[in-house]
Amino acid sequence: MTNLTTAITEIKTRVSLQGWQQRVLDCQNSGMSVKAWCQANGISTGSYYFHLRKIRESVLEENQIIPLEPLKPVSSTGIRIESAGITITLPENAAPEQLAAVLSALKSC
Repeated sequence: MTNLTTAITEIKTRVSLQGWQQRVLDCQNSGMSVKAWCQANGISTGSYYFHLRKIRESVLEENQIIPLEPLKPVSSTGIRIESAGITITLPENAAPEQLAAVLSALKSC
């Protein structure tokens, strides 16, 4: 019986969170301040910010941060381009089109 109760509670929480996600989007797309939107929709700003925090926490829980592996040393072979504080290394056998695209992109930096 407790498993059923837990499942129902989780579903209610998820449905409520989805409703609040829509409310937050509506507020953000309204062009109004949070305070004005909340007043117009009969919601306290405290309740709005409480649910906004819950939405953010759920997003963080769903999208756990995965640590990146340390960068491996760049091999001494290849084509290295440095410009505007950016370093790009291409393989020796990079196609001319790739090289042209990189150079073109760097011109805008």
